[in-house]
Amino acid sequence: MVIKLEPDEVMALQKFKVVVGDLDEDDNVLIRFLRARDYDIPNAEKMLRNAVEWRKDIGIDNYLQWEFPPNYPSDLNWKYFGTDNDGAGICWMVAGRSNLKAILDRGEYDSALRWSFVMMETGLKLFAECGIPGLVVVDMEDLPYNKATHIPSLKILYEGLQQFEKCYPEMAKKIMIINAPWVFTIVWNFVKGVFGQKTRDKIHIYNSSNKAEWFAEFLASMPRESIPPEYRLDVFTSDNNNSN
Repeated sequence: MVIKLEPDEVMALQKFKVVVGDLDEDDNVLIRFLRARDYDIPNAEKMLRNAVEWRKDIGIDNYLQWEFPPNYPSDLNWKYFGTDNDGAGICWMVAGRSNLKAILDRGEYDSALRWSFVMMETGLKLFAECGIPGLVVVDMEDLPYNKATHIPSLKILYEGLQQFEKCYPEMAKKIMIINAPWVFTIVWNFVKGVFGQKTRDKIHIYNSSNKAEWFAEFLASMPRESIPPEYRLDVFTSDNNNSN
């Protein structure tokens, strides 16, 4: 599906296609890089060419052939589930309770980093099918101090987000970080410099003491059936009331 364009974007896209025609990228890719650089064609061209070179260097186009330990899907819990009210795909990441620290302590840094790129690539394909940027939900519940201050974890997070910002621009329209405990400020202060202002403006952080706030945002943003069962707080509230 082709991303919907505003009238003034059509002309910018046509000019950009002339400049980067040798790359043979489709319109969905080109408009994302244009938007990321506020339609500044020279800057968008530089960003796109760097991203294309990075993709070539790591062989990301062959990611379906990459092999990973069988525990990665459960230990590094990402999933794509449901669509929001605009029909955009939703990515759900359980970060606070992930086993990333244990994986890195086993010396699997490169493998775990490549897994994150596979998840980004999977999301890119899904969101391209929807024709609009997607919604990302990151659950930080139960993030302990020893994980929040784990240097290899912070390093891989920084590197992964750096590539997300450089090579997957305008893929997400909103990023909701929910259930953030106080130790999340350590993580945030370490990685926030990776993001440009356009991305920062899309990030909304909800602390762990106010679940009702993010749940209300879920209900306003997506059909109830798009909310995974474990995040349907009204079910838990109803069950508790019925048990009293």
